[in-house]
Amino acid sequence: MIQKILPHVVVPLLLILSGLFGLVAINQSWNYELVSYGIFFFTLIYILLFERIIPLRFDWKITKQSLYTDIKHLVFSIAIFDALGKVLAISLTLYIQGKIFTEWQIWDALPAVFVFIIANIIGELLPYLYHRISHQGDPNSRWSLFLWKIHAIHHLPSSLNWYKTNWMHPINMFFNTFLKIAPLLLLGFNADIIFSVGVLHVVIAYISHANIKTKPSFLDYLVVTPQLHHFHHSTNLHEAKNFGNIIPFWDILLGTYYNRAGHVAEVGVVESDNIHYPKSTSYLKQIIFPFKSQ
Repeated sequence: MIQKILPHVVVPLLLILSGLFGLVAINQSWNYELVSYGIFFFTLIYILLFERIIPLRFDWKITKQSLYTDIKHLVFSIAIFDALGKVLAISLTLYIQGKIFTEWQIWDALPAVFVFIIANIIGELLPYLYHRISHQGDPNSRWSLFLWKIHAIHHLPSSLNWYKTNWMHPINMFFNTFLKIAPLLLLGFNADIIFSVGVLHVVIAYISHANIKTKPSFLDYLVVTPQLHHFHHSTNLHEAKNFGNIIPFWDILLGTYYNRAGHVAEVGVVESDNIHYPKSTSYLKQIIFPFKSQ
C-alpha cells in the first residue's frame, strides 16, 4: 500500500517541508547562507532515502565505478563555479546599479507570494534560453557546437540519480547561476525573495534528476518534476525537450513542453560521427572536451 502512495507524494512532500523550513528562516531572520546549506543536505538525505525505497530503475543506482567522478563534479562545479557565478553576478549588479539603475520599490507593494512567482519566472528566462540554445549543436557553427559540447557533459551519464545532477561543466554551471541571479538583483528583488528562489532551485534541481518513481500530476505544469526532466535526458530526440531548469513556464509558453504517460526508456547522448564524446569515468577529459577539435 505504502509503495503505491509514495510515488504520488514524494515530490510535493519535499516541496512542503523545504518551503516550511524556508518560511521559518525568513520569519526568524536566520542566516540565509547557513539555511541554504541545511536545505541542501536535507534534500540530499531525502532523495537518497527515497531512491532506495521507491527507485524508478534499479540499474540507475549509484555505482562505485562512477562515484569518484560524481564527487569530482560535485566539488568543482557546485562548490567553486556556482559560488563564483554568484559573486560575479552580485559584483556586476552592484556596479551597474551604482552607474545606471536604482533599486526598485515596486515589489514591496505586492503580496510576497506574487513576487515569488514573478521572480521565478524572470529568473528562469535567461537560463531557459541559454539551455535551449546549448542543445542546438549546429556542426556548421563553432559557437553552437562549443555550447553543446559544454552542456553535453550533463547528458553523458546513461543513468539518472542524485549525483548526476552535479554532472555539469564548470562553464555551464557558471552561466546557469549568473544568468539567474543577475536579473533578479538588477530588478531589485529583496534578499527574502532571492533566498526563496534559491531554495526552490536547490530542491527542484536535485529532485528532478532523482532515481525515484513518481506519477504524472498537476505539479508537472508548475515545477520541473522527475517525470518531466527525465524526458529531457532522453536519447529519443523527439522527447528531449523541457529546457526549463526549475519551472516549465517558458517551455509551455514557447512550445518546448513535453510529457506523456510512462517513463523515459534510455538517457544519455546520441553518438555521432562528428562528435567523439569522452568516457563517463574520465573527469579531466570531460572538462577539456569542449576545447578539443574533433
